[in-house]
Amino acid sequence: MDYRITVFYNLFLNLLQKLGIKPRKMKEFVKFGVVGGSGVLVNMGFFFIFTRYAGMRIEFASPLAIEISILTNFFLNNAWTFRKRDTRVGFGGRMLRYHLVTAVAGLVNYFTLLLLANVFGIHDMIANLIGILLGTFINFFLNSMWTWRVSEPEKSPAGESLTSGPIQSQDELL
Repeated sequence: MDYRITVFYNLFLNLLQKLGIKPRKMKEFVKFGVVGGSGVLVNMGFFFIFTRYAGMRIEFASPLAIEISILTNFFLNNAWTFRKRDTRVGFGGRMLRYHLVTAVAGLVNYFTLLLLANVFGIHDMIANLIGILLGTFINFFLNSMWTWRVSEPEKSPAGESLTSGPIQSQDELL
């Protein structure tokens, strides 16, 4: 069993490299994927509860489920995925940026769901999952490059870096 997981992991990392994700970002991308996976469960779970038990229409249930998953994903990404980054952007600023970025992914999720379910007749749970998957890459790259963007190090008059920390510049991530 261990061997198969290692093979799958290596194939996944090779795919990420082919997509242009650099080695330093791969660890973050994998963490982002784990957090995203939990967000999928949160989104799908609340969507199911809202539509099946609360009797909500998909047009109302989906935005609520998306928002709940956005909040849980932000807290997990902030505390785990990107915690080593020196962003110099406060918690509230990061949350606002994260919401703006994920709003784009959320709109992709929402309109994909409506299009696939209402126009093409695809089961709403499958349509919702497809919408979630479409927003994943946009979500990672925009959040990585903007929400948790690494601040450029402060320099002394002699040009030496005054910033210390695990990741001091955006170039270290590339």
